[in-house]
Amino acid sequence: MADKIVDENARHGHAELLQINREALSSAFARTLGLLYRSLKTSSNTQAYLDDSGAWTSRILRLIPMGNYVAPYVNCLSVCLGTIYSTVAGHGVEKKRHRRRRYGEYGDDGTSMSSDVVAEKHAQELLWITNKLRMCGASDEAVFQWSLASSLASLSLTASPRVQGSILKISSILLGEITRANFEIPSEIKFRVLVLWLPLFCYADNGLAYPVLTGYEKAETERTIDEVISSLPAMDQEVVLTNWLQDFSITPSDWPNLQISYDRWCHSTRKLIAP
Repeated sequence: MADKIVDENARHGHAELLQINREALSSAFARTLGLLYRSLKTSSNTQAYLDDSGAWTSRILRLIPMGNYVAPYVNCLSVCLGTIYSTVAGHGVEKKRHRRRRYGEYGDDGTSMSSDVVAEKHAQELLWITNKLRMCGASDEAVFQWSLASSLASLSLTASPRVQGSILKISSILLGEITRANFEIPSEIKFRVLVLWLPLFCYADNGLAYPVLTGYEKAETERTIDEVISSLPAMDQEVVLTNWLQDFSITPSDWPNLQISYDRWCHSTRKLIAP
């Protein structure tokens, strides 16, 4: 339904309807951005808990006499207590379910969804919103919000491949919108977008069974990144390219290859110090 309404508003072309599209999509982008971050944060915290749960008590017990014999019983007791707590806490789940469904943590049938599934859902929604903003010529707000999403950028590096794929596409689209914008985008916004999201381009699992981006799209994205970098001041180019080189040199991926950008920056800086 939302797709139909947005398309019909855009088709009519009235300024008021286009403004409605812009405001609604910008608001949806901000909200979904927050939901995606929250779901990735939950997934990260859950994994950290599973990795660390009970580890410190076992290590301490094994340091004391007879600790190697006691530790397994303590771990067993912890599991039993956890089961009892889960049973007791389960009585309050229904009271929270409506609120959690609102944030996408439960499916339409009320069944619990894993954080990874929720994150994938939000990432796909955000990609859809990004495409609609581009269609409506209103991607500037998305570019601005994307340039501030440092926490999401950090979490995206350890997200599932499907989530990374959607985020990678969003970043590629917004970089393209920066180069096609019919208004001046401040250099600091361009700089932040590159610094935050270039690491994901290097580290993301681009997919073997189904590539996230086609060969043509990868080449276009490289060209776009090069164009954005070339529009930055020399000092900003140095930071972006230095960070890229550090990431690019330690990852198995050969993309994005910004050798042309790096060579151009080196050549331009030599001119600055030439007698």
